[in-house]
Amino acid sequence: MSGAAIYIKRDLKVSDEQIEILLGIINLYSLIGSCLAGRTSDWIGRRYTIVFAGAIFFVGALLMGFSPNYSFLMFGRFVAGIGIGYALMIAPVYTAEVSPASSRGFLTSFPEVPFFIFFLVINRIYCIYLSFNYKLIIL
Repeated sequence: MSGAAIYIKRDLKVSDEQIEILLGIINLYSLIGSCLAGRTSDWIGRRYTIVFAGAIFFVGALLMGFSPNYSFLMFGRFVAGIGIGYALMIAPVYTAEVSPASSRGFLTSFPEVPFFIFFLVINRIYCIYLSFNYKLIIL
């Protein structure tokens, strides 16, 4: 989303503060979705809650993709955030329920590994980039 911020700012003619709110508000919206996910999963089951989360996120992505103005984009972000909250809350629970006891810990914690590796690699690239540009500035 941050890569699209430049184009959103240009096309919708919004301020920097509005862009900051747009990019940062997803955490608050996903908090709402995660609070609703537990009751929903007890009501319709874990598997159908995951399907429901995917459908909500898909609708939110469509709303964001076809938004003609900032308000509609924020509404699409709200809907997508609800779906993200649902998925982040229910997917590990479902994984823990269907996996055998011998591999339960590995399977529930494994999705964190790609995030860690991604941040580690990006951090190293950024450090190399800064040290290279620092040497160019000194020369």
